[in-house]
Amino acid sequence: MEILVADRLIKDFGGLRVLNEASLTVTEGTITGLVGPNGSGKTTFFNVLYGLLKPDGGSIHFRGEPITGLPPYRIYRKGMALGFQIPRLISRLTVLDNLLLAVRQEDGTGLGTALFARRHWQEKEKGLTYKAREILELVELAPLALKPAGELSGGQRKLLEIGRALMADPVMLLLDEPAAGVNPVLGRKIYATLERLQREKGLTFLVIEHRLEMLLDFAHYVYLMDAGRIVLAGKPAEVIAHPDFYTIYAGESYQWLS
Repeated sequence: MEILVADRLIKDFGGLRVLNEASLTVTEGTITGLVGPNGSGKTTFFNVLYGLLKPDGGSIHFRGEPITGLPPYRIYRKGMALGFQIPRLISRLTVLDNLLLAVRQEDGTGLGTALFARRHWQEKEKGLTYKAREILELVELAPLALKPAGELSGGQRKLLEIGRALMADPVMLLLDEPAAGVNPVLGRKIYATLERLQREKGLTFLVIEHRLEMLLDFAHYVYLMDAGRIVLAGKPAEVIAHPDFYTIYAGESYQWLS
């Protein structure tokens, strides 16, 4: 079943066309990769999908509903979350508090419930704390729950960014280079975590990644973008076997695969 359909998206910056009728479809419960050379339009594509930028043409449907041009908070409420390439954490707060701040709707922040339904929101906050601790166990950060987020390593920050997204109970996550800047062991751990979430929780992932040796071991389907267009699509083995893959992405070299 299709969970996300992007159809002929266009995005211009002045006279520069960054997205040129880019289209893709993501199947529910899969890990789908979006790859391509630097400057091909991948991050702009994500920003348009998530409402951070409005497209100049084309349409987006999520779970069968049109979301083209909606602001990010409305897309977030519909069950899509975005993990940024550089995790946007509050460094002075603990790992646990960073998770709690990502809750989709906090009853205790409303004036009426804060004043007149204190017991209700206090009980709910206890439940959210238990939920946050379960997520920390899932992403293997539980021992660091009370540590300031600013003291985490790069890979741990990426895992916390994924955990923050999970606090909103999403059905789909957009992740921009989750393995960028981390060592290979931790990078594979991040992808193993995504695979476990996909398998056990039924989550769907659309992932931008340059660390192809990691992505291709876990992805079910891959799209190759170049000059703002999707130029190749298929299972990982099919895409990397296509002659155009090396011409476009790897400069006709496949040494990285060995």
